[in-house]
Amino acid sequence: MKQYRNLFIGVLLAVMLAACATPYDTEKSFWTFGKGFETMQIAPDSWQISFVGNTNTDRALTRKYVMLKAAEICQKAGYPYFSFNNEQTNRDSVAQYGAGTTTTDILWGSSTIDKETSTVVEVTGLKNKPNDPSSRVYNTNYILEHVSSQS
Repeated sequence: MKQYRNLFIGVLLAVMLAACATPYDTEKSFWTFGKGFETMQIAPDSWQISFVGNTNTDRALTRKYVMLKAAEICQKAGYPYFSFNNEQTNRDSVAQYGAGTTTTDILWGSSTIDKETSTVVEVTGLKNKPNDPSSRVYNTNYILEHVSSQS
């Protein structure tokens, strides 16, 4: 009986976690099923930031998360401004799982398709704001003060 109770609690927790958008502070790993952040410095003043969210994480939320992470990284590195280069956001069907049984000629089962939303950007930290009005430059402190990690 105790085994069934533990199994029920485990399934209940899994269902509850699956119903939420991927949280901001998630680092991509095996334990997060490939969801969360991954950052890599690609030059002294540039980083590639990617975020993968679950089915309940929409495009706007992934972009907001990446914008906030870029501001945090640039502030830590001493850059008051930053720009995005090569930004890409996708929402893809990524997995199908199911189970089935067969009795004579009938196959019984179910399957689901998950969707992942991902955003990948290259961020360049800037010491000064460029004079070019056509370039999109973000103020690090403004983003940190006005963009929230809450969904």
